[in-house]
Amino acid sequence: MVDGFVYLVDTGGERVPAQKQTAYVSNWRVFSVFSAWAINCFNILDMQARYEKVRPTVGSFTAYERIEPLFPFCWHYHPEFELTLITDSEGQLMAGDGLCDYRPGNLALLGPNLPHSYRSWPRSTDPPKQHSAIVVQFCKGCFGDGFFELPEMKAIEAMLQSSAIGLSFGETKAGQRVAKSLREIPSLPPPRRMISLLSVLEELATEPRARTISTETLLPLCHIEDQQRMDRICSYLHQSFDREIDFKQLARSVHMSQETLCRFFRRATGRTMTTYINHLRIGAAAQLLGSTDLSVIEIGFRVGFGNYSNFNRQFKTIKGVTPLALRRGFSVARKAVSA
Repeated sequence: MVDGFVYLVDTGGERVPAQKQTAYVSNWRVFSVFSAWAINCFNILDMQARYEKVRPTVGSFTAYERIEPLFPFCWHYHPEFELTLITDSEGQLMAGDGLCDYRPGNLALLGPNLPHSYRSWPRSTDPPKQHSAIVVQFCKGCFGDGFFELPEMKAIEAMLQSSAIGLSFGETKAGQRVAKSLREIPSLPPPRRMISLLSVLEELATEPRARTISTETLLPLCHIEDQQRMDRICSYLHQSFDREIDFKQLARSVHMSQETLCRFFRRATGRTMTTYINHLRIGAAAQLLGSTDLSVIEIGFRVGFGNYSNFNRQFKTIKGVTPLALRRGFSVARKAVSA
């Protein structure tokens, strides 16, 4: 599951992760916080996948704890496998053409060069609580050439191949069992880090309930002109998803016909703009359902749906439950935590 980190830049131009450096509010204030976050954050969003050079922190692979006020969207890729355990954050993971929600305890394994980004939801606490995750990035070669071709490594090799489109371990038993080991890896000495990582991979390879995240492997945009177009397109969509989108105006702004614009976006992201906008709206709605007392109808209108039936239908298609059912789930979860 690295994106949106605070980086130091050395003389070689390589990016190195920097070290980690509530009262009740009204419904309107919560929505205002969300809206302000959306505008400020979405201004810098883009869908070109940027190449990220990962440098091992200690030894032959990278492992560290990511702690930030917000996990901002940054569409990127790198040749390493990536394991990310969410320790304290809520938001969305986009990998390839897949988009899924995450919360504490969620674990994902992403294969090499799979474009992806984590994006956290804003928090209304004052001061806002930090978001955190454990990130491990590694190559097959860090275990030695041909290591995963050994008969004993057959299950792990199969899992690594499947991770080409992303694997989510969510609430699986294997994911829960390896959480403690993943939290400890960044602080272990190099030999034990290697042993612990291999043990984690072996445990995850036995999990039959891992879910794929993407439906296809996307190739990142490489031409600077295409990247600049995606900058403008996605900046507009993320700023405007809560109202009717003027696709003709958007096409003119990037010097394309509307038909060419739709094909271009589909090629870059693996999904149509309409599908992507619906996911943005439903994600925003889910956040408001869990953090405010606004009515479901009002939330539907505020995130850009013109009528309640369409909002309800799209919500159930994307989330698998109705807005009311999700809100009840949030309520049950809060009561369980406070009990």
